Amino acid sequence: MYTGIAIYNSNTLPPLIAYELGSLFFSIFEIPITSIGYFKYIENGDHTGDHELIEVSFSELKDRILDQKSTSFRMYCEQGDHKPWLSSFGYVTNEFGGFFHIDAQIPNENSNNEKILSFIKLLIEKVSLSYGIIYNTDSVTKAFYYAGGNNLVSLYSYENPTLFKKETPGRFNGKERYNNSMLRMIYPYNIINNVHFETKVGNVKLKKWILSDDKNGSLIKLNNELWLWKVEDSELDKINKICGESGILIGWKTSPSNKKTRKPP
Repeated sequence: MYTGIAIYNSNTLPPLIAYELGSLFFSIFEIPITSIGYFKYIENGDHTGDHELIEVSFSELKDRILDQKSTSFRMYCEQGDHKPWLSSFGYVTNEFGGFFHIDAQIPNENSNNEKILSFIKLLIEKVSLSYGIIYNTDSVTKAFYYAGGNNLVSLYSYENPTLFKKETPGRFNGKERYNNSMLRMIYPYNIINNVHFETKVGNVKLKKWILSDDKNGSLIKLNNELWLWKVEDSELDKINKICGESGILIGWKTSPSNKKTRKPP
């Protein structure tokens, strides 16, 4: 099992700070960095926008960032039987068909729970963000693709992955409602802001609804704008259903059994 981290609306994060954050990420989780690369367009590629990852040393990447020659990059730990990698940290911009966000993947271990919280607290000291998610899945590639809404990867049977992708900026010119008025889905850890609390679950505002029952999760205040909403795995399906039926989840899809069928004349 793997844990995925996705932080959205990172467009104000300078590449150099992202570079430092990537190094701190691996340090917190006590995982070595074995390779680093930056993204570059392929000259005379088969398609417009084709790009590749160019591997460089840690110091070379920093120099390229300082010289404003590179922005998007990825750091990896490639180790043993873990394919294609054990862990990675990526800083994605609006180049190369992407949109501004940070993604990271680590092995899912109980000892990482406190480290995840430490990383989140460090993150908000360096990044002005509005929304983030931490989720679990059975492969590192699914954790990677899910962050950017790619390859039609979903975590739940009641989730439509294309709906989130259409919300993202870039070629979809999406509304990015996950930054304020909606949530993508509900996950074990959800970084949300004060505006999210104005959405309603039924007739009750989200914050009041969360605090009304311990089974709805718990809230940790991160700063004056951001909160961490923690949800137990055993409650995820129920809370997703309640929030989905309340219309506040971007990826929610109605199951076929719940759809009304039209009787033949």
